[in-house]
Amino acid sequence: MKLYIKMTKAETGQWDALKDAAKPPEMPDSEFARVLFYRGVNTFMEELTDKINSLSEEEKAKILEEEGAEVSEISETEEKETSSESND
Repeated sequence: MKLYIKMTKAETGQWDALKDAAKPPEMPDSEFARVLFYRGVNTFMEELTDKINSLSEEEKAKILEEEGAEVSEISETEEKETSSESND
């Protein structure tokens, strides 16, 4: 898959300055862009996970309900797993 990003002239200048300052000379531009992209994705996912983990159970249930997930089935499954682990 190829990803193309259209940048303004100012953004292109910032990208070039970042490459000049941070990219090792032996690393191709495409590899440098890939590294930055995945670091950004990982950071985004960590922040999203932290936000989800900081929600109360009521807030999580409300979001799941709004998205069409059946909260009772999820809760019942978790309860069964927890109780079966306790019985072992």
